[in-house]
This record gives sequence, C-alpha cells and structure tokens, in this order.
Amino acid sequence: MAKLVEIGGFLKKGLGQKVVQKFSQDKNVVSVGFANGRAKDLFDIQQFGDASEAEVLTLIVKEKNSNSVFDDLYKLLQLDNKNQGTIYKYDTIAKSTIK
Repeated sequence: MAKLVEIGGFLKKGLGQKVVQKFSQDKNVVSVGFANGRAKDLFDIQQFGDASEAEVLTLIVKEKNSNSVFDDLYKLLQLDNKNQGTIYKYDTIAKSTIK
C-alpha cells in the first residue's frame, strides 16, 4: 500500500467544488472533499462583520506525488495573486494498530 499525505486548506466559499471537480479523477488523489465553515482574517472581504464564509478542504494523496498535487492546487486556486485562502501539507500519515 502506498504511503499517504493529507493536504488541507481553508478556502473562500465556492472554491471547494472546483477543487473536487479537478482532483476527483486524479490517480494520485485517494480522497477529496470539503465542508462549510467561517473564518476570520483570511479573505479581503468579510461578509459577516469580522468573519466570512469559508470551506475546509481535505485531500488524501499518495506521498510520492504529493508535491505535484500541492503545486497543482496552488495554481488552481491562484494563491500567488489572490487572497482566496491558505493550503498546507502534513507529513506522511502514520498507520498503527493497538491491541
């Protein structure tokens, strides 16, 4: 079984579906999904006083291709020139069994 890595992020509302559509067919992505939430200080425009609608993104990807998936996600979200959220990558997911 391949080693896996989690890539996650907090995105501006409406971008999660775009990410799912792009990465759901990628052979290096085991799972991709998002959930709704609220965030402070992530976006240029705050919709609700000091907070704004956000989406919490989670991708589980094969470790050996995780850097290229991360780079593709960064480009898709145009994070180099738009304040649409933040993404991050964890270390390898450790599997253990306790008896």
